[in-house]
Amino acid sequence: MEEKALNDAIFNSKSKKIKIYPCHNLRASSIGHPCKRYLYYSIKNWDCQEPINETTQCIFDLGNSIEDYTIKTLRETEFNGKLLEVITPTERSWKIDIPYISGREDCRIKEEDGQFYPVEIKGLSPIEWGRLNRVEDFYQSKKHYIQAYPAQLTCYMWKFEKDHGWFALTNKLTGQIKLIKVPFDWEFADKLLEKGKEVYRAIDEEKIPEPIDNENICESCSFKGICGHINRVPLDVEVDDALEELIDKKNELKESKKEYDDLDDEIKQIINKRPKVLAGKYLCIYTKTIKPAHTEPAKEVPEKEIWRLSIKEIGSEKKH
Repeated sequence: MEEKALNDAIFNSKSKKIKIYPCHNLRASSIGHPCKRYLYYSIKNWDCQEPINETTQCIFDLGNSIEDYTIKTLRETEFNGKLLEVITPTERSWKIDIPYISGREDCRIKEEDGQFYPVEIKGLSPIEWGRLNRVEDFYQSKKHYIQAYPAQLTCYMWKFEKDHGWFALTNKLTGQIKLIKVPFDWEFADKLLEKGKEVYRAIDEEKIPEPIDNENICESCSFKGICGHINRVPLDVEVDDALEELIDKKNELKESKKEYDDLDDEIKQIINKRPKVLAGKYLCIYTKTIKPAHTEPAKEVPEKEIWRLSIKEIGSEKKH
């Protein structure tokens, strides 16, 4: 078998799984979406959405395997001298009647009071996994779908009448899992339910809601073909979240780099070109090399002194 042809076949096999399914009601997984027009279209014009691509299908399939891995790991965890009791109910699908919101829970975890509390599992990139450590971090995320995660868990807490629930966040790279406890927020829940009622009223009246004014969200919307809200520039290429995260990280490091350079200059001033300086656990070595003179056509370049600072931690191979 030829390598490239085989890899292409594996990738293309995902296209057979891509389908657009009817949607007749709001879902807990989407009720947190910031655009009511999107929620309207997801029910009224579900068959007009753009299908996902093979890469997105791969991400969805990986998410299913992460869910299984996370539940298995939780069940293998010993807490207070005994294994955690984690269940996946036989009937995992449920609905809230008014407004009609359906959902599918991942699992429930038993606590000391004998009750089972809802757990929502999310597989995340290492960067996002590190950023999310409390419920407030979700709301402060730059990504609208992460901002929407608490809405999904809130629907579970409302349905099962629990005063809190849990996020189980799994790092897609390392497999690490962390749990975040989320208290039930009555005010937030009321806003979600009222939002759902507004969407259903719009459907009954066949009155399309106003769109959200956010081009970044609109550009990735699966209903942008029928919405016509903004003028869009066609994309040359689509990539996953990794590139955006790297650019975000680069921007965050801009100030850090300036601070690093300032500190580096200050250290060099203190050493003042002394060959060896001991600073606690650090050995600072300052060396000078001479860049030889050379001649280029119509230009003569003189020799040049180049100073290099090397800082080593004593007893370690690590350099700073």
